[in-house]
Formats: sequence, structure tokens, C-alpha cells
Amino acid sequence: MSAAASRTIALPHCRVSYAEYGAEDGMPVLYCHGVPGTHLEGEAFDEAGAAAGVRVVAVDRPGMAESSLPAGERVADWVDTVVELADRLGFERFGVIGVSGGGPYALAIAARLPERVTGVAVVSAPAPAGEQADAAELDPVARKRRRGLNVLRRIPFLVHPMAMEMSMVIRRQRGVAGLVAQMASVDRERVEGDAELTAKLEENLRRSFEQGSRGFATDIRLVFTRDWGFALTDVTVPVQVWHGDADGNVPADDAHRLAAALPHGRLHIVPGAGHLLFVDRPADILASMGGEQS
Repeated sequence: MSAAASRTIALPHCRVSYAEYGAEDGMPVLYCHGVPGTHLEGEAFDEAGAAAGVRVVAVDRPGMAESSLPAGERVADWVDTVVELADRLGFERFGVIGVSGGGPYALAIAARLPERVTGVAVVSAPAPAGEQADAAELDPVARKRRRGLNVLRRIPFLVHPMAMEMSMVIRRQRGVAGLVAQMASVDRERVEGDAELTAKLEENLRRSFEQGSRGFATDIRLVFTRDWGFALTDVTVPVQVWHGDADGNVPADDAHRLAAALPHGRLHIVPGAGHLLFVDRPADILASMGGEQS
């Protein structure tokens, strides 16, 4: 399947863009991109999906790529759009993958659609929002990020100026460099040593902000400053929780908290891996869901 294939579909209440990767006639898996992010991230699963017989459908959330705004008031509100898209595509049952900030959306889909979701994998994903201690064991990058999120939770109106500032950085073509500088060393080295990956990340960021900063601001607000609209105990399908122990964007402590709270969560901690775990381990992530894709 062409990694460049992208489509836009008009639903009753919005416009949704998406792209398909992997096996054209394979078992469907919906991919929930990061924050910021777009369907372009799904390309990481193209080769592994084709080999595993999995059809990966990467969907853009409101304000990203060509998907229209407005969004809902909670993460769980996105599920209504997912239902309409899945019905239009003819997916009776499907798996779900959520990477980074897409993890909460993947869990919301599973919580609201247990009869349709066969299994979930969340990768480098945050646990539910809440004031978190400034843990001494975190590296400086992760500690700075946690402090920033704690500020946003207390003063959520700061989300919009922060999003506008990032949008300006992206438009000045310093987006990837700026973001990479804030990542853990393992991710910085990974990106700096791979020109192709850098180019893909740059395009992903560019498309994230081509409608402006509102989509990104919405994701930040819903994922990190508000209740998600469901409880982790509502997720009754199997969930594979993947995380790198060197992740500076989302500390591995979040993965431990997710796995402990999910009724059927299985934890996969990868030594030495950072936030770009999904780029390097797509086959393993899909394989972990294999027993549930039936």
C-alpha cells in the first residue's frame, strides 16, 4: 500500500482526513497520532503491517492535516467521529494503536466500543492528567516537561499562547530542531543520525500546523488539562502498554501507572528506548496485539 495514499471523507458533522498503510485487505487497526501529529506517522507501520496482514488506518484529529474543527470538550468525544468513520469504511471490529498523546484517544475508543475493539496498544503514552510530584529520579528533560504540564493544569489558558508560539517556530522551519533539543539524548541521537527520519518528522510537524495552532492547542487541553471522559477501569479489552525506559517526553512512570490501572493491561518496558519507540519497534507492537486480532 502506498505510504503517500491519503483521503478525506465528509461525515455529517465534520471532515476527516486519513491514510492507509500496511496490507490493503488486512485486519483493520486504527492509528491515533501523537501531539502534535498527523496520519503521516502511520507510515512507521507500513512495512510491518504488510508483513503481518494488518491494514493500518491513521486518522487525523480535528485541526490536523485536513480534518476540520471544532473538536469536543473531552477526549472521549472523539469516539463519535471514529464510529462514523469505521462504519463508512465497513469495519465491524478493529484494533487500535495510540502513540504518545494519541494513547488517551485509543483508550477512549476501547472504553466506549468494547464490542468492536479487539485489542489496543498504547506506545509512549501519558497517564491521566493530575498534579504529579517533581520526581528527583527524572532526568532534567523529563523534569522540565513535567513542571510545564503541572503549570498548564493549574493555568489552562496558557495552552493557546504556547500553541501559537510552537506554530510560529514550525513555520520558521526550526520545528524539528527545537523539539529534538527538548528530547532525551537517546532520541536526539536517533534523529540527528537519520536524515530521512528528520525529513519525515519535519513534514509531520508542518502538516500538524497547516491549519494553524488550534488543533494542537485542543489536543494539549483535552489530553493534559481535563478529565478524559472515561475511567481506565472502563477499558475492558486487552491493552499492550509499550514504553522506553529512557523516554524524556513521557516518563516510564506513566506506563507503570497505566498498566496498573487497566483491567487487562500488559506492560512492555524497552531498555534504552526513548519516545520514538514506535519508529523502531512497529513489528513487535503489532505482534503483541496479534493474539487479539481475531
